[in-house]
Amino acid sequence: MSEYKTIIYEPGPITRIIHNEPERNNVMGAQFQEEFLEAIGDFEKNREAKVAVSLSKGKHFAAGHDISNLGKKQTWEKGQSNQWTETRWRSACDPRRWVYQIWDISKPIVTGAQGACLAAGAQFLMLHDIIVMGESAFIGFEITRVSGAGGGDMQMWLGYRKTFELACTGWNMGARELYRLGAINKVVPDDKVESEAMRFAEIISLMPLETLRLNKASLKFGMNQMGARDMLWHSEETNILQHCVGEEREKEFYRIMKEQGMKAALEFRDGPFEKYGYNRHKATEI
Repeated sequence: MSEYKTIIYEPGPITRIIHNEPERNNVMGAQFQEEFLEAIGDFEKNREAKVAVSLSKGKHFAAGHDISNLGKKQTWEKGQSNQWTETRWRSACDPRRWVYQIWDISKPIVTGAQGACLAAGAQFLMLHDIIVMGESAFIGFEITRVSGAGGGDMQMWLGYRKTFELACTGWNMGARELYRLGAINKVVPDDKVESEAMRFAEIISLMPLETLRLNKASLKFGMNQMGARDMLWHSEETNILQHCVGEEREKEFYRIMKEQGMKAALEFRDGPFEKYGYNRHKATEI
């Protein structure tokens, strides 16, 4: 077993995988992704394990990709090409490296989410089979205001119109709205997220393993027939193209981040939306 740096891995009949970078708001960094895939792969191969529970320590479940790191991958200067070529972006964002590996796990994965689940964090959340969210938890795609983030696959869970709203305004969507749309299974008090996720896992673990596998395979077959895998692929394709093109607003966002810091960059990105009631720290109605 590896010595993990970003997760706590607790194998067993109910396997627990806990993202443990609260000081970084559990960003979806490359090392976390590598370690999560190793842990979930071990869970898949473990014949004694029936269900996995995915959790995060700290205030937020998954605050998206590390955008400060993203800004370092490109020059954002006129007349200079990106440091990352399209070929490199395609290699980094290939869904076979991340989303497909989670999507294709044959056994149930339960999650309990608190706080923010942003962009890549929202997409990661939706790859789980059972989702429990705290009453103040929310998803959001604010990064679409200045940069690529994919997100088209969210319409599998939210429908076309709500996904359009989410992706083309950058607004946050709260747990109760997600539950109303049938995108998640349960909304609970914030301090009950872990215990309620574990309760789901304990109930599921009473089922025969082969029943769980066959039911999940049947449901995933239906989703894939409706285009799920293609949606997941195209969502990453959108993200790749946006980063390769780099519009002026995106370039300005990263220039401000480098010269004035993250706070100033977020004000540039989100400030114009605040007069309409937007709040990056919670879900508000548009």
